[in-house]
Amino acid sequence: MVDGHPDPVALGERSWPEVESALESGVDTAIVPLGATEQHGPHLPLDTDTRLAEALGRRLARRLGDALVTPAIPVGPSEEHAGFPGTLSVSPETLAELLREYVGSIDASGFERVVLLPGHGGSFPAVDAVHPELARESEVDVVAVTGLERYMRLLAEGLREAGVDVDEPVVHAGASETAMLLAIDPDLVADDRSEGHAGSVSAAALFEDGIEAYDENGVLGDPRPATAAVGEELLDHVVDAHAAFVRREVRELDERGGGAGDEPDPAE
Repeated sequence: MVDGHPDPVALGERSWPEVESALESGVDTAIVPLGATEQHGPHLPLDTDTRLAEALGRRLARRLGDALVTPAIPVGPSEEHAGFPGTLSVSPETLAELLREYVGSIDASGFERVVLLPGHGGSFPAVDAVHPELARESEVDVVAVTGLERYMRLLAEGLREAGVDVDEPVVHAGASETAMLLAIDPDLVADDRSEGHAGSVSAAALFEDGIEAYDENGVLGDPRPATAAVGEELLDHVVDAHAAFVRREVRELDERGGGAGDEPDPAE
């Protein structure tokens, strides 16, 4: 909802005749945000990744001008957070199968293009893995705005541009995520924020021992410098890059005549 009214880019807030009318008017793209339900320290809610993915999806839809945003997928691979109550997790294989079903349903609804938009670190590898198959076998064009390193680089760039001098080797409940949620819904961010693990993180140890081996509160980084103004700059920076990425991939798909062919480089 936007100021108490349905958001025109949110598919789930529209009636079927409204969606039909949008398709007839030239809307041809469905954006699928991928979130998670996992601990984000004592100061952020468990659905932080889902809220961020939805917010990025809606802003991206407005920027593209020809897209609607589906309801977000609210769970992903989150096993490293299983030591904290409330965390929900599914396997990469389950997520991949759900994406196949999502894409099939979107195709059946009449869309010509699907944009997969992960906002949760654990979902990036699953999307990377299933995207080539979806691109080959789906009747709709499938664009994946993925590459975890790319996403982390965008957040680091946005923090620097906003004047926040912190290093986030892993993005989880630190300055960037806290700032973006402050921009989206500040009432969900607790005032009592403390620095978490600020050093390097071994991916192998993280998944073997869980995030609690690094910080008992589940925070990687320092959320204290986060502000809503910084969050707005971050969201704008990421959406600018995502919009450019999607437009480039769509142009290349059109030039190739559809979804088959070389896969995009997620590091770009």
